[in-house]
Amino acid sequence: MQMALNTGYVARPCKGETLCGDAGSVWHLPTRRVLALADGLGHGPQAHQAAMMAMACLAENLHLDCAGMFAACNEKLRNTRGAVLAVGVIDLSNKLLTLASIGNIRCKLLTRTRESRLGTGRGIVGAGFKWSPPDQVQLTEGDTLVMFSDGVAEDVCVRACHVSATLTPQQLAQAVLSQWGRTDDDASVLVYRHE
Repeated sequence: MQMALNTGYVARPCKGETLCGDAGSVWHLPTRRVLALADGLGHGPQAHQAAMMAMACLAENLHLDCAGMFAACNEKLRNTRGAVLAVGVIDLSNKLLTLASIGNIRCKLLTRTRESRLGTGRGIVGAGFKWSPPDQVQLTEGDTLVMFSDGVAEDVCVRACHVSATLTPQQLAQAVLSQWGRTDDDASVLVYRHE
């Protein structure tokens, strides 16, 4: 996948699999950016299918708000094994990040002074979930959003991000995955640095 300079993405399948059950995408629209990371339940071809269907559904519904995108994906994934999903929408006019997640995709926003975990929804997209209002955060230059699946160790990833000022988003995504990705699960990392 071709990424802009301020974004990075990397994924790898579970050991023994040829297809990754995680999928990520970034869409650059005139007035906003949309970032998404999905993890199909389990691993292998069926997980891959669910994650890819989530990305395709989002691509068809980029005009919707987060709640609408999740509703569309929930309907689209009903005949799959389902997925966990995180979606971030950045309004370029007011630099506002709106982020929603269902399941255990973890999202960390790193600023110059602190780190925050975003997204708290529970459930499975495609099998029903309880909707929680999305988080909204004002972005400033240099703020870095790191989204990662449960194939990456959460505690170590956070420390890696703190020393990442000299790394490009792509280098950061690759470093986190190669050093702290688990081999017994699909693993993916999506990084966005606000400029």
